[in-house]
Amino acid sequence: MSKSTRIRRTPDQWRELIAEQAASAMSQEAFCKHKRLALSTFANWKRRLGLMSADLKPCAPDPSAWIDLSSLGVNSSGGWTIELDLGDGVCLRLRRG
Repeated sequence: MSKSTRIRRTPDQWRELIAEQAASAMSQEAFCKHKRLALSTFANWKRRLGLMSADLKPCAPDPSAWIDLSSLGVNSSGGWTIELDLGDGVCLRLRRG
C-alpha cells in the first residue's frame, strides 16, 4: 500500500495556484488533476481566500449590465422561454407556461 504525502501550503501559495489556474485554459478539475490537488481543497481555499482577501471579494453588479426582458412580451399561452448558450454545447433553457 502506498503512503500519500500531504503537502502543507501557505495562503500565498494557494493564491498563486488559484491565479495560475485562472490564467490557464484549464478547468478547475483539469488543473487540480494536473497539479495533483484535491478539487475540494482547491475550492475550499478559493472560498477562504475570497473571504480573507480584499482583491478577491465579489463586486456589486453593474445595473447597466442587466437586460430588461419585460418588453419582450409573452407568447399566446401567457408563458415565456429564455435560452442562454453557455458554450461547449451547454444551453440553459427556462420556460414558463
